[in-house]
Amino acid sequence: MKEMTKTQIQERQMAIMSRMHEMEDKSREANDGKILFTEQESAEYRSLVDESAGLSARIKAMASGKELREIQEREEKGAKLREMIKKCGMEKRAESTTVLAFKDSAAGNDDANLEAGGLIPVEILPIIDTKVPGIELPDDLKMATGVTGTQVVPYSINDVKFTVEGEVTKVGEQALDFAHIKANPQRVAASVAVSFRAIDNAAFDIIAFITFKFSKGWAMFRALHVYAHGQYTKLQSPFAKVTPVELTLDQNIGKNLAKEIAEMYDLGFEGDPEIIMDKTTETDLAFTKLIPGTTDSSRTVVEGGRCVGYRYKVSPYVDYKIASNGVASKDSGRYIAIGHFGYLAEQQHGELRFNIDGTSSANFDRGTVVIGMDTDYSLTELSGKVNGGDGTPQAFKLIKLIDPASSSEI
Repeated sequence: MKEMTKTQIQERQMAIMSRMHEMEDKSREANDGKILFTEQESAEYRSLVDESAGLSARIKAMASGKELREIQEREEKGAKLREMIKKCGMEKRAESTTVLAFKDSAAGNDDANLEAGGLIPVEILPIIDTKVPGIELPDDLKMATGVTGTQVVPYSINDVKFTVEGEVTKVGEQALDFAHIKANPQRVAASVAVSFRAIDNAAFDIIAFITFKFSKGWAMFRALHVYAHGQYTKLQSPFAKVTPVELTLDQNIGKNLAKEIAEMYDLGFEGDPEIIMDKTTETDLAFTKLIPGTTDSSRTVVEGGRCVGYRYKVSPYVDYKIASNGVASKDSGRYIAIGHFGYLAEQQHGELRFNIDGTSSANFDRGTVVIGMDTDYSLTELSGKVNGGDGTPQAFKLIKLIDPASSSEI
């Protein structure tokens, strides 16, 4: 067997999870929501499960000390989770849907809570590498987790001004005014299906598989709602609250982008913002001279991982709009978003709640147990009323690109 490093094993494990996820999704799409593999697909799926188990054994053999103890603890949690899934969704179909912490009075778990049941909820780990494009978030955007209650952010809306006065003139007093912004958390939820095949294989790392599925969906959700524009008000991106600035995608685009950023600086928002664009726009800017008319073609608007000298991320979600009913779709135009993301408070409130459902005939008949996640989440834009603003974000801009040939949007 080929020797592999720990990093290579982890990368292969992620590739296996992605392939299994892809196979299940394709099967459900082709078979009215049921997982029905062909003989060849069944063989591949079993091979992936076995390979994953083998990789887990190899990395366990390579571990020692604290790392080994962590793996053993994870295995124990996986066994408990597997047992709980079977109790809630496979062995006792007559029962109603049961929360992840199974209530067992005989064992002293009268409250059906995780602590009393000896379980630990599935942890949503940092975003892992998947085939989904554009889920990378800005460096300055930090999500606060476990926030309790409705958070209030106070801020000053004016400054002290000095004036030139006579030697004995009484100086007029100035009032310092304050205001506040409240977070408005919304309930967000998702469900993933786990096949009986994966549950029944005791060597398969079920916690990693479930975490993979939730991580992928959670990453897409966050990127969409941070970058998209549109009429949706429950979880509104800061770019939905500004009027787009139209810029022609011509030889002056670099200079004009830099000027838009400079205008934000003149408002007092110093430091480096981050720029968001789609891949096509990145390609266009990588072939556009930074300074028009020069003979040096090596200097371009996008070069060395920077756009006009500033950090940038690539995401298709910057071109998406979310309608008032919450449905997201790709806009007909192309956009560039500019933001000081330290002025966007992203918060997960309270607990991450999980639910297991395998009792319904729909889930049982397609050979799956459905695990749901539910929590409260908020996005709060903080720059709108700084320095007496009217509530329109000042630290965020949305640029709409215009085709120079036809003077129409791209």
